[in-house]
Amino acid sequence: MIPCIAKKSAGWFGALFFVLLFSSARSAADDWQPAEVAAEFGFSMTRFHYAEFNDTSRVLDTEQGVIPGLSFRLAQRPLAWGRSWEWEGLAGYHYGRVDYTGQTQSGVPYNTRTGEEISDYALRMGPWFEGSYPVMPYAGLGYRRWDRDILPASLGGLFEFYRWKYVWLGTKITAYQQCASNLTLDIGWIKPVDPVLHVDFRGAYNVSPRLNPGSRDGLRLMLTSRSAFPENTTLILEPYFEYWKLGRSPSLTTGGITVHEPASRTSNFGFNLRIGKMY
Repeated sequence: MIPCIAKKSAGWFGALFFVLLFSSARSAADDWQPAEVAAEFGFSMTRFHYAEFNDTSRVLDTEQGVIPGLSFRLAQRPLAWGRSWEWEGLAGYHYGRVDYTGQTQSGVPYNTRTGEEISDYALRMGPWFEGSYPVMPYAGLGYRRWDRDILPASLGGLFEFYRWKYVWLGTKITAYQQCASNLTLDIGWIKPVDPVLHVDFRGAYNVSPRLNPGSRDGLRLMLTSRSAFPENTTLILEPYFEYWKLGRSPSLTTGGITVHEPASRTSNFGFNLRIGKMY
């Protein structure tokens, strides 16, 4: 089941953008030394794996399949207060259909296809500490939107849309560097903030419940390889893994029915392939 969130995270992103802009303006008067901006855009592919569980941790249903998409990154590494800093904005979009394996409320096996549309946006920044293996601890904020359209088979279908802001804390470690080419390991903890889910029963019930799944710890890992080419061009290959977990929502009674969102886990393996340019 699902709830809709209309607040979005404009306030969060606005606050972080304000910090970045304010820092740039303030540092222009002291020791801030702007750097070139890197813009990267390209193709993405993820193997989506989602599962819901009942209160005894038994699997209720799963959704699995490969979903294509797009990947974007905008970043800058200015010098400030004697240290190299990095800020970056990341965006991803995936759209496609996967296999749904589950059951009806009466326990009858039920298989169909599910349309998935996933958008993810994040801002993060942190300082670089030089050494044999340069390290950058970072902090960031993100916003995730997931539309889940369980397509009609023998039943009438079901549409759910999830929204949540999230906190992103982690560390980047440069394992290899030669001129502008490098290999970076990125390890991050992600935590949904006030996840919301809205359910559309496609006319089966004349209600649209809004549910609040529990927030649980998640993980995001990326291994980013950048290869430098002439004219400030870079080829980026970035395999990644991300793990999201939501707890069972409280039950909600509306329109004569009682609904809740089961506990769930999402484990995605994928890669981004981007072309970058320095400006």
